[in-house]
Amino acid sequence: MIKKIHRVRITTPARLHFALIDLNGALGRIDGSIGLAINAPYFQIAAERSNDIHVTSDQYRERAHYVIKRLQAQYDFPGIHITLESESPSHSGFGSGTQLALGIAQAVNQLYDLNLSIADLALAVGRGGTSGIGITAFKRGGFILDGGHRFPEQKSSFLPSSAAGNVSPPPLLLRHPFPDWELLIVIPRCTHIAGETEIHLFKTRCPQPKATAEQLSHLILLKLLPAIFEKDPYAFGDAINRIQQFGWKQVEIDAQGGVLQQTLDFLLDTGAIGAGVSSWGPAIFAIGEDLPALQKKTEAFLKTLPDGGTCFITQANNTGARVDAFGAGD
Repeated sequence: MIKKIHRVRITTPARLHFALIDLNGALGRIDGSIGLAINAPYFQIAAERSNDIHVTSDQYRERAHYVIKRLQAQYDFPGIHITLESESPSHSGFGSGTQLALGIAQAVNQLYDLNLSIADLALAVGRGGTSGIGITAFKRGGFILDGGHRFPEQKSSFLPSSAAGNVSPPPLLLRHPFPDWELLIVIPRCTHIAGETEIHLFKTRCPQPKATAEQLSHLILLKLLPAIFEKDPYAFGDAINRIQQFGWKQVEIDAQGGVLQQTLDFLLDTGAIGAGVSSWGPAIFAIGEDLPALQKKTEAFLKTLPDGGTCFITQANNTGARVDAFGAGD
C-alpha cells in the first residue's frame, strides 16, 4: 500500500544568469538566456498538509503567502504549513523568486497529488516571463540555453517577468551537464536592483542595438558552448569575461555602481580565469586554478569595501531540485 504523503522537504538549487541574448527583436524574438544551476545558496522548504496557511521565514513570509494564495486561486487545496529552513539571498542574482515560488508550488503539488508538471507550476506562479533559466535549473539543473519569446505576439514588451504579465516560459534549446569546476561566489554589499528600478532600466535602455545580439550570439555559439562541451575552463573564462564588456550585461554592471566593477577587476587581477555578474548582481561567479587561495584574498579585499561582503565556493548542480516525501508516521 502506498503511503499518503503528509510532509515534504524541497531543496532547490540557485541559478546564475549569464546574459540576456536579444533585447532588440529584429528577428521576431526577444530575451533568450544562458545560465547555470548551482548547489549554493539554496532554499530548503519543509511543508506539510494543513487546513490553513502558516509560513515560518526570516525574509520571505509575505512572498510565500502570495505564492500560496495564487496557487489556491487556481487549485483546490485547504492550506499548507511551510518552514523555510534555509533561504537564498533576495535580489542578489540567484533567481530566489523563481526558486522559492517553484519550491512552494512543488510542495503543494506533492502534498495534494495535483500531478502538475514543472512547466504547469511555473505558469501557475507567474515565472518565466523573461528567462527560462530558473525553471530548468529547478527541474534538471546543468547549463541552460533558452530561446526567448515571440515578439510581439507572445511578449510585446522588454519588461522583466514580474511586470510582463501572463507570458509563457520560453522553449528550452539546450541543457547540458556542467563540468565539475569549483566556482567562487562573491557578493559585495552594494545596490540591489529590483522592482521599479529594474522596470525603469528596461523601459529606458531597450531596445538594445541589433549588433549587440549578433555579437553575443556569436560568442555563445563558437566560444562559450564549445568550452563547456570540451571542458575547457580557459575558453569558458574568456567567454565570460567578454560578455561583461558590452550590451545588456554592461547596463547591469553600470546600474550597480563602482563597487561591482571594482570587485570584478580585483578577481581578474588576483588569479581568476574568468569572472562574471549574475543577472543584476551583486553576486559574481569566478573560476580559477586555485580557488581556496583566491577565496582568502577575496575575503581580505571585501573587508576594504565600504559595506563589506561575503564569498564562498560551490559547484554546478546538474540534477535540479531534490524532493523528499514522508508519510504521516515517518
